[in-house]
Amino acid sequence: MADKERAGSCVLPISRIKTIMKSSPEVSNIGQESLFLITKSTELFVQELSRMMMTNAADGNNLSYNDLSQIVDEQETLQFLQDIIPKKVKVRDYYALVGKTKSLQQLTEGEEAKKEEET
Repeated sequence: MADKERAGSCVLPISRIKTIMKSSPEVSNIGQESLFLITKSTELFVQELSRMMMTNAADGNNLSYNDLSQIVDEQETLQFLQDIIPKKVKVRDYYALVGKTKSLQQLTEGEEAKKEEET
């Protein structure tokens, strides 16, 4: 009896999933069956992601953002999340990276200008 009740219930609020789905202009009507399936698949996705994080977590009892970003970076099936969950970058490292990028852009622009002067 408990398995039947559990199979038909969701941990995530179905109304919240429906609100998120309706926020897309491409979605006009949402059937109850499809809403239930999307909610249940989202739950399973979050559970699997949590399980993967727990197996790779540095601290076995606590999960951190770094654990999540590491899983997203390493797992090929989660590559679609890289823009949403990037690795943390320290400000110092970011400025160093931006400085190198600007130096390369200036060098490239200088070479292009030199080529234009020659022609």
